[in-house]
Amino acid sequence: DKNDAKAAFKKHISGKRLLPKTFKDENHIDEIKGIYVPFWLFDADVFARANFRAENDVRRETADEIITETSVYQCERAGSMHFVRIPVDGSERMDDAYMDSIEPFDYAELMPFSAAYFTGHLADKYDVDAEESIPRADARMRATAVDALQKTVKGYDRCSIEGDPSFLRESAAISYAMLPVWILTTRYEGKPYTFMMNGQTGKFVGSLPVDKRKSWLYPAIALAVFWPVLYFIVQYFMT
Repeated sequence: DKNDAKAAFKKHISGKRLLPKTFKDENHIDEIKGIYVPFWLFDADVFARANFRAENDVRRETADEIITETSVYQCERAGSMHFVRIPVDGSERMDDAYMDSIEPFDYAELMPFSAAYFTGHLADKYDVDAEESIPRADARMRATAVDALQKTVKGYDRCSIEGDPSFLRESAAISYAMLPVWILTTRYEGKPYTFMMNGQTGKFVGSLPVDKRKSWLYPAIALAVFWPVLYFIVQYFMT
């Protein structure tokens, strides 16, 4: 509920050392609203293929030098994956990065549509249709599939992708859902800050202002504290 969202905001800003003190002391929430956001959920079978460059190093020491011999391997991987309910928000005005960040939702708790759930809350109608949402869904599935392929390249010191992976979505089914989100807005030094919370799980995200003076001061203090220790360590090994 609304009190949970306020509590999540206070927890989000607590313990942030680089946060301006005036933001903490003077902060007040300008607006807080609960909204059901439209999402397209994609089920799909995909096929991906990628090439990886893997490397192993062998180090040998002689009397006057250290020799590192690097073996390079070409690794090809391909495979199929089945995705269930990959979410893509269907609202143009909702920040996609925020929507991705407050995931996941527990789809086991999805309920058949009823307007009664909207009581006391706002509800967006989609303005990005399912067809327009396919590229975002494909990008998410492609990244996950390639990452899964890369994790099969084991037993090497390093691994990097080579070239552009191939990706094919073999089939897809699309469903529609309204998922609950809390939106909080506040203002600091004339600049608006927006925060969002998963209305089901309570996961909270948002960007905060940074005190520039503290961002310089804290590293300087750390250096002043550790410099004598570092100095004595260097002197020990130099003598």
